[in-house]
Amino acid sequence: MIDINKALKKRPAFAVFIILLAGLYAGFFIDIRVFIIGFLLSIVSFFIKRVDVLLLIALFFSAGVYQSSRTPQKGERIFFRGIYLDNRIIDPVLGELYVSLSADYGNFVRGNGEFKESKNFTKLVDVETISSSRTILRKLLSLRSYLDGKIQKQCPGDVGKICSAITLGIRNTLPYYIIERFQSCGTAHLLAVSGLHTGIVFGVFFVFLRALQLRRNPSLFLSEFFVLIYAVLTGLRVPVIRTSIMTLFFVIGESRSRNIDPFNILSAAGIFIALMMPRSIFGISFQLSFLAVFSILVMFNILKEYFEKVPNRWFKQWIILPFFITLSAQLGTIPLVAYYFGYIPLIGLLANLILVPLTGALISGCFMFFLFPFLGRITGNFVWIIGLTMNEIMIIMERIPYAVLKIKKNEPWILAIYAVYLIPLLFWVYGKTRQDGLEMGLETK
Repeated sequence: MIDINKALKKRPAFAVFIILLAGLYAGFFIDIRVFIIGFLLSIVSFFIKRVDVLLLIALFFSAGVYQSSRTPQKGERIFFRGIYLDNRIIDPVLGELYVSLSADYGNFVRGNGEFKESKNFTKLVDVETISSSRTILRKLLSLRSYLDGKIQKQCPGDVGKICSAITLGIRNTLPYYIIERFQSCGTAHLLAVSGLHTGIVFGVFFVFLRALQLRRNPSLFLSEFFVLIYAVLTGLRVPVIRTSIMTLFFVIGESRSRNIDPFNILSAAGIFIALMMPRSIFGISFQLSFLAVFSILVMFNILKEYFEKVPNRWFKQWIILPFFITLSAQLGTIPLVAYYFGYIPLIGLLANLILVPLTGALISGCFMFFLFPFLGRITGNFVWIIGLTMNEIMIIMERIPYAVLKIKKNEPWILAIYAVYLIPLLFWVYGKTRQDGLEMGLETK
């Protein structure tokens, strides 16, 4: 049995995140009156008998009320105000609204539009813009256009478009056959700026600042500052927001020489996004981003003792660790990819083992290309060679017989199998919490 009190003490953010997600999902399908009644009953019960689990139940019902109250009816006109980025309004109250406007990216826009029913995102049609004003974000987004121009000039054709998509999140110029190529190889996530890209950017700037003899703590905080700029530069996508928050907690912990539980860090990022953009939890971007990291964390904890037994440090760091991370992420996301897109990339593990390190080299090269214009020819040629190599490798891989297994999309049995995989992992997380608590108790005695 799981000790609720010990579980909450060890990983409070994780417990809150799971309950919050459950309530937000339920709130989309169940009448708001049910949640209001349940919330009131759980609060009254808590005052009668102060048990922590009753607070978790109250959180579940309040999350349901929150989601229900922010779910518009089909055809309802929504009034919005927020930053316009990549055909989306980032509204501080309504969250992420998909809409096409004539305004410039980075402007603060006010207006209204008719809600078009969609489970995965909120889309507006028949939009009326009331006002549109410039913000400082426009300069960052104009910088993105400038950097994209430099990449296209140095790397013309498909290679340049791949480089811009991977580094800057500019995908509107990518030909469909390139997108299919990435999908066939199970590496479509490389085209969506995500935690991998943001982590590489953090590492590039940290190494660069340390090479300039800057002290560790200032290097950490400056690297986080550049990560936040990068998040805006690439359109404030959910995976980038998640990683930005996680790296911020990591930086704070490192600066104070404290170890912060990674499950709590992941959960804190999830709580922030879920509260700001509650409908984003239905999106494939949110689900893939969080489940990939969750799967990596769980698998690493399960296999940690075996990993530490590998004698050769180089082999462990550069062969075993990348293989393990890639395998864990694939296990966590393949069922969702199969459900939403109707295919399973059978060569995904091999492709990611080859292309993820090349992606790191590509992003690093692009930033060196931007930071050191006097080395433009050298760094530009390096980026072009990496981009060309990635494209050629994918061309070879997509021609492999049975590289992709086609299945029917949106099959419920896929989610059922996925639940069988996830539920034991959740129990393992808190089962491990209880075991750690027992070991600490024994050490104290």
